[in-house]
Amino acid sequence: MLRFMRKHATSFMIKALFAIIIIVFIFWGVGSFRERDKVVAEVGPYKIYYTEYADTYKRFLNMYKMIYKDNLDENILNSLKIKEKVMDDLTDRYIMLIIGKKMGIHVSDKELNEHITSMNAFKRDGKFDQKLYEEQLKRFNLDPKKFEEGERISIITTRLINVLIDNGVFLTEEDLWRAYINEKGQVDLYYSVVDPDDYKGNVNVSEKELEEIYEKEKGSFKGENLYRLKLIILDEKSKLKDDDVYLTLIKTQDFEGFAKKNGLDIIEINDMKESELINRFKNLNIKEWFKGLKKGDISLPIRLDNRSYIFKIIDIIEGKPIEKSVALKQIREKMVQKKAKEYAKAIAEEKIKKKDFKVSKTTGFIPRNATSIPGLGQIPPEYLGLLNLSEKEPIFSKPVEIGGKYYIFSFKDEKLPDKKEWERDKELYRRFVTSKKGEELVRSFLEEMKKKEKIKINWQDI
Repeated sequence: MLRFMRKHATSFMIKALFAIIIIVFIFWGVGSFRERDKVVAEVGPYKIYYTEYADTYKRFLNMYKMIYKDNLDENILNSLKIKEKVMDDLTDRYIMLIIGKKMGIHVSDKELNEHITSMNAFKRDGKFDQKLYEEQLKRFNLDPKKFEEGERISIITTRLINVLIDNGVFLTEEDLWRAYINEKGQVDLYYSVVDPDDYKGNVNVSEKELEEIYEKEKGSFKGENLYRLKLIILDEKSKLKDDDVYLTLIKTQDFEGFAKKNGLDIIEINDMKESELINRFKNLNIKEWFKGLKKGDISLPIRLDNRSYIFKIIDIIEGKPIEKSVALKQIREKMVQKKAKEYAKAIAEEKIKKKDFKVSKTTGFIPRNATSIPGLGQIPPEYLGLLNLSEKEPIFSKPVEIGGKYYIFSFKDEKLPDKKEWERDKELYRRFVTSKKGEELVRSFLEEMKKKEKIKINWQDI
């Protein structure tokens, strides 16, 4: 076992294994097994039976019922994709079991017996009662052999956690402090802008390119759609949780009634072109999510600073076909914009590579866990790491596109968290970071493991 640990003792491996074990240990359940039950999936040498799937599905469903309460309807159930989540959970369990066996962790019959006889659920007057044990298993329709097998796995899991802790699972003091800074601190960044519009004159589009694109896509050249929308804006004064508001609106579809009941104003937008709509709400990154919505749809809450925006599509008026000359002009503009963006991005990348850029503006102090920059807009999720810049790592390695422009960010200053607060919160924060890091690592690690193990799912039998 220790040979396995030494062989694979990278920080990533150890932390990922730790996260897997914690998650699986919490959710592993022993259901009512039937030997002749239908096999719905296979993970390596293990078979997953329908009854186990059904029991896990029931637990997931009960969990979502607690979360959504009366708002849980068919539409939300479909959007949650519970079947897929249940199957992911089950395959994760058996992937974990495969890892445990590879590490050579085992439990003797004597150790298993001591574990079960120490469980309070099977004791009368402080002592293990065989009759009570049999009654409890029968009550929950548990097969004794399968129950004992599940408990054996639980012991293996606990031991595996201890091995990982002994091998240095947790973060160093310096790692933990840096994580705390990124959670509680603030940062002030320099930035410079590379605007694609400044480089439109540097690119060319040939007539041949225009004709080829037109012939390929001519059926799609229409005038812009017109949109009619309604918008509710939630702020700190409303004291309403945007997720709760969204679920209520999805269920009732009654914007007016909800707004009136809660003292909210509704903003109506009538016959606005798509481009105008995108420009008006560019700080909300509307272009990314808006195009997928249809008539009658309600958007998820879009958060910016201390406000949340929820849209409802009242109507969409389809644009009419346009003449070829107009279409060619549109294609040219689109191609020029595309090539100018590529040109601008290359210039920004070169400036970062050579560290040759001028800075004249700053963001001002913003929380390191922010998701947007005041005055610039929403930070794309894959670039949130720019808020981790420091004196040791002063320049963000990639240009960041916000609102169609490319930004180069570099470190100016920071405000560190209060040291007294840090000393008070250190141990609690250590547990928080371990859990948070584990969640991030487990998914990527499990995906890699799933590629290496033979997994077969019979979706038609579910």
